[in-house]
Amino acid sequence: MKLSRTALAVGLVLGQLVHVGCGGPPAPKTAEVDAKKHAEDDSIGAMAAAQGGLAALGGGVNANPSGYETALTGPLRAELLDKETPVKLDGVLKEWPPRTPAKTLRGSTDGVTFAAALQYDDTRIVVGGEIEDPHYVRTARFNEGEDHVSFALAFPGSAGKYQVYEIGIFPGKSGETAGAVRYLSGPQKGRDVPGSKVVEAPVGKTGLTFEAQIPWATFAEARTMRVGLRAALRYHDGDGKTERGVLATSGGGESSPTDLAALPTAAERAVVEGLLEPKGIANAVPKIELFADVAGDAMKERISVFDKYFTVCGPGYRGGKQFFFRELQGELVRVEARDLAGRGKDALLVRKRVVHQGVAHEAFEVWAFSKDEPDTVFSHEVAVSQGAKKISNALRVSQGEIEVTVEPAAGWDLASYREPGLADTEALLLPWGAVKSQSYRFDGTKFTKDKEVAQAGQKPDAPRVGAQDPIPRDVPTPAVGKGQDLGTRLYDAYLADQHVAAGTRAKVDLKVQVHGDARPERVVVMGRDLVILGPGYKGGTQYAFARLTDFATPEDISEVTARDITGDGLAEIVIRGKVKLNPTTDSEVMLVYSAAGERITRLLSVETAREIQGSRVQGLVQFVPSKTKGFEIDVRPGTARGFTEKNCPFSEGEVSPQGVPVLLPWGKTKSLRMVWNGSAFAKQ
Repeated sequence: MKLSRTALAVGLVLGQLVHVGCGGPPAPKTAEVDAKKHAEDDSIGAMAAAQGGLAALGGGVNANPSGYETALTGPLRAELLDKETPVKLDGVLKEWPPRTPAKTLRGSTDGVTFAAALQYDDTRIVVGGEIEDPHYVRTARFNEGEDHVSFALAFPGSAGKYQVYEIGIFPGKSGETAGAVRYLSGPQKGRDVPGSKVVEAPVGKTGLTFEAQIPWATFAEARTMRVGLRAALRYHDGDGKTERGVLATSGGGESSPTDLAALPTAAERAVVEGLLEPKGIANAVPKIELFADVAGDAMKERISVFDKYFTVCGPGYRGGKQFFFRELQGELVRVEARDLAGRGKDALLVRKRVVHQGVAHEAFEVWAFSKDEPDTVFSHEVAVSQGAKKISNALRVSQGEIEVTVEPAAGWDLASYREPGLADTEALLLPWGAVKSQSYRFDGTKFTKDKEVAQAGQKPDAPRVGAQDPIPRDVPTPAVGKGQDLGTRLYDAYLADQHVAAGTRAKVDLKVQVHGDARPERVVVMGRDLVILGPGYKGGTQYAFARLTDFATPEDISEVTARDITGDGLAEIVIRGKVKLNPTTDSEVMLVYSAAGERITRLLSVETAREIQGSRVQGLVQFVPSKTKGFEIDVRPGTARGFTEKNCPFSEGEVSPQGVPVLLPWGKTKSLRMVWNGSAFAKQ
């Protein structure tokens, strides 16, 4: 009989290091969810039916795209105005960034050229343009047969649809006719836009430049949405009565909003310049896209997944110039946004998948934002499948409560199911297990187990096979061969399971007490796997391992030690090594793991250094004896080589319970202590 192995084999903890991107100079996989609409209890399946979203958390990568998926690059870009140097509306473009030239969209435009740019601040959009037209026509009628500029601006609405506005900019004819900014569509068509203004300046005999301001208040959606925009600027060449030709930065308009090109703002350009360009995917279309108010002010953030990178940006998020990203381990399949805590901010409901040795493991998680970084406040394995074989759990999610219920299995039974579980994730409920359902309630910080319903026909204490469960009583302990002990048998089982070549030596092999009774456990690092087994660990009949996916190769792991940091009498495992952030950037980290419970759990990640093409920032980290028991972790800025405050391409990230970024010599944090509070490391 084979061993039942709780391998913790699939390392699904999403990138523990927090990476913060900087906005440079010009620098949903679901529909958005209305929190009020879901104030009542409902199922994930019902929510999916109403929103076209999670679809009962079923499979299929981006099976229900939001309709908003678009690259963060376009011919136009909206530049954030510097508050110290505001634009003076005089029609002259000396202080403006380079303009985008328009191309002929239709008709005849011989001898006519048009180029334009956009800037914005908290209250307005400013359009700057230059026109060359030997036969510029302007009358006092401001009709669409006259020479004018049109500005089409589209906001993401609901169910993949856009709200499109068409604004007409009619620069005056210097010394003859005043200009105007007017609605070209909607119920206000033909009327002046309140608070708008256009100023022109002649250039030579046949040209002019202009500046026009349009208040954000012109667009109802702009009160909460200023990301995911699409836009086009066009010059309409007319003879006073009819239109002869059009030059445009892109196609699209009110009737075809998705043909409009993306209009990236400073926040979105920060993602491109700080992450996508270095990764070689600047023009990539995200696999998942949604808009939700997850942090900061009432403005919605843009949540996107590009390749294996989860990103968050927005006009009110980190000053509108910085963004958050996380490198994913595994695959994000679905994402929904919903206010589960009743705090007026959306959490993210996430379905993620990892395939391990041909078996797909799926977990449902809730990510809530503490300040501006997502913390996992709930994680439960909900499906395992291999071909036609499948075990899944049903979910019911309502405000402040999550219920997980077992469902019938297909193709697996008690005797045949031997799949490992997911790291740092509640175990899948099994049809032959003791538990039929579990309920979790939000305690203000995370979802904690509130109650458990026993499964009919099973004793409440009946052992279950699964990610974190002991070996079933009817599966005998494997026979111990001559000259072997059970520990050797378990280790051999791990080597066979993971196809480790015969004769491969472990990088580290320690005997230290990390769990349970006074007998020490065997702690092994084999390749990139952290393996734990022992006579007092999981009844002495199971092993566990966590794959150290932060490290690209085993050689990137430089040191493994053990010491009792938390003061509970059990040693934590401290791993140091190098992480490759991108082809030119290396990060050095210290990771702290615990095996005190029934699974291997990461407690903390500290970035100790970062190096980019020879330039380096080195931090200081040391263990300081606590006044009570264990140790406190003292983190301080160190030295910089090749970097200064002015040329450093990255900023100092925020400290979270899971991660501490490298502290910069010129940063805001001069020192900090991470102290164990009984459940997590917290900043003192």
